[in-house]
Amino acid sequence: MKCKLCLQEKDLLKRSHIIPNFMYKELFDEKHILVKIDLSTNKDDLVQSGEYEANILCKDCDNSILGGLENYANNVLYGGNIKGISMVNEINKHNVSYTKCSGIDYKKFKLFLLSIIWRSSISSKNFYNFVDLGPYEEIIRKMIIDNDPQRQIDFPCIICSYRHNKGLPYQVVSQPRKFRNNKGKTQYSILIGGILYIFIIAQNYVDDVVKEAVINENGEIKILHIESDQAGKILSRSFGEMDKNLFDQKS
Repeated sequence: MKCKLCLQEKDLLKRSHIIPNFMYKELFDEKHILVKIDLSTNKDDLVQSGEYEANILCKDCDNSILGGLENYANNVLYGGNIKGISMVNEINKHNVSYTKCSGIDYKKFKLFLLSIIWRSSISSKNFYNFVDLGPYEEIIRKMIIDNDPQRQIDFPCIICSYRHNKGLPYQVVSQPRKFRNNKGKTQYSILIGGILYIFIIAQNYVDDVVKEAVINENGEIKILHIESDQAGKILSRSFGEMDKNLFDQKS
């Protein structure tokens, strides 16, 4: 069978993660249970593992290419020992708080982010049925396999977090949600463990607010802090409205 990343005829794995396993690691309770929100059924499921899929990736692509990106992102997002990375909490002139991260490998981290939405698009699992990248699926596949993240303004991803709000639950993974932003571009939001990833599916996407927040070629990214009222909207599944309004606050 043909691997969906390298497009070569190879033996394919029986278990490949769509969302990388490390992104679940803090989400399980003492019984190794987390809540998965499926928006298509309006139902909350208790699950004991992440989402796997068979026969989509070969061992080399899953373990070496995507696995290498995951290992790096794991250390960035969850405090691994990477020299040169600094994180500083700041508040801008619009009273928006964020964590500024510097010293990140632009290529590795951006390709890791793109791999999440790409795997969601190639998946046949119902949980990912809102994600369809269309012709961009092939473009992003080539970016990953060619190790080419392109420019900051190509397929940017905004990262927001409400984990600083200690009273709010974060053992939640929500089904990816699709919507259009105020520029008419397709966006997808995925909530994983108190962190919201917003993928803008467009090339040459010029927007000063977005450009200020997303990973840039200098290895800097701003993780925006979601306040408790907005986090409550997320947890009550008001994803579309929250996502569209979030960046009216200049970052």
